[in-house]
Amino acid sequence: MRQGFSEEPSIEPQVQAIGDDGGGMTRRDESHLTAQQPSITIQEQHNVIIQPRLRPMPFKLQDISQPSLPIPTEVCTLNGETYYQVEDLPVNRRGFKYKLCRPNPLFTSNFYATTDLPPYQACISLFDRAPAMLFSKDSMSVTQAKGWRSARSNVGVREGSYYFEFKILNSDKNSHVRVGVARREASLEAPVGYDAYGYGIRDVDGQLMFISRRKNVCVENGFTTGDVIGFLVQLPSLKEHKREIEEFVENKRAEMSMEHKSKKRKHKWKQISVEENEMFIAHDNIVRDQIPTKSKGALYYDQYEYTRTKTMDHLLNPITVFGEKAVIEMDDKTKNIPVITNSKIRVFKNGIEQDTCIDNLYSFLPTNIETREDLNLEPNVQQLQNPGYRNTDDNTLGYYPMLSTFQNGAVRLNAGPEFDFPPPETVKPLNDRYEEQVIEEWYWDILDEVEAQYLDNFDD
Repeated sequence: MRQGFSEEPSIEPQVQAIGDDGGGMTRRDESHLTAQQPSITIQEQHNVIIQPRLRPMPFKLQDISQPSLPIPTEVCTLNGETYYQVEDLPVNRRGFKYKLCRPNPLFTSNFYATTDLPPYQACISLFDRAPAMLFSKDSMSVTQAKGWRSARSNVGVREGSYYFEFKILNSDKNSHVRVGVARREASLEAPVGYDAYGYGIRDVDGQLMFISRRKNVCVENGFTTGDVIGFLVQLPSLKEHKREIEEFVENKRAEMSMEHKSKKRKHKWKQISVEENEMFIAHDNIVRDQIPTKSKGALYYDQYEYTRTKTMDHLLNPITVFGEKAVIEMDDKTKNIPVITNSKIRVFKNGIEQDTCIDNLYSFLPTNIETREDLNLEPNVQQLQNPGYRNTDDNTLGYYPMLSTFQNGAVRLNAGPEFDFPPPETVKPLNDRYEEQVIEEWYWDILDEVEAQYLDNFDD
């Protein structure tokens, strides 16, 4: 359990007083027996361990109304599209992320529930973008006048097949666009494909960009203003994906165990077994430690964001610095990163499927195989004390459409269900994922409230 705090009140044993004439105990004898009987805490009685939780502040009546957001400011017009900016809106950075919440009078412990803002569909996230990124009134198009900046959509793909389009609004010899998919850890101050957390396609020559390196041509002759690039993301079920992660962890545990037996280490590392790793994903468990905060009259959930790992960073920069000397590492770091078997992204240009696809995407699920012994805590407690926010799933892990622009490049996301060039087979439009995500947020809000109510019972 990750929430709740108890002062461990004692329970006095109940002893019936019997009159003196019956040869039994008097009430004076009863008080003596009570003092001798050891107290039992409610936690011990129910065989649970309650960890501290930060209780939300009760809401005010005026907070129940529709969330009030800062008014967007018009910045520029490009090719007939007007773009806006909101200065006071928090954006995801420095290891934190945000989403709207609002009071729920039916919740007596958590008080708040997740909500959203117009247009209530799959679109560009106003929170998950670089601060310089400008957006259209319907939150479907982005641009900006500086160097490479990026924005992600408000929904991601975790399993199944989904289709969406990028319409190129402005791309020429001076202004550029990259489109692709990326995970939560991908940098928003760089183009998609800059690091190991995303896969991007260049407009100039249509080449796939991954860890800032050109891989192969995904779009023949590249793309320019007016072109439509379609993405069909195909991922296996989460159940199958998690089973592969379990096998990967088991194999890595065996390898690391042999390695640590043959080498002396300054720090000992705890090798996580498959059984222990399952504690993070048992019953498809979602762990959301979110704190309601108020800023500029609007309520937000403040959460930890997923951060980069050394293994993934070494793919981008395989260099280790010793004093004033930098040494290129020759060992293969990719062996420590699991891939999603049978994962694939099929790419289309103006309705024509391209010959080369993107496959074997890196897994976005936590593996939990590099935990230090001095962090040998219960999984949920470890998350609370883990600034990297790793080894847990808060239902936001997955691959998100990502749009990157350079010096007035502009691009529009089309999440469906109406497409400029419909896919050649029946698949879900990305907008369906938005509908599913709303239900998932509602479901986990209720479970979090039920859990909080149960844990609060131990405070009596």
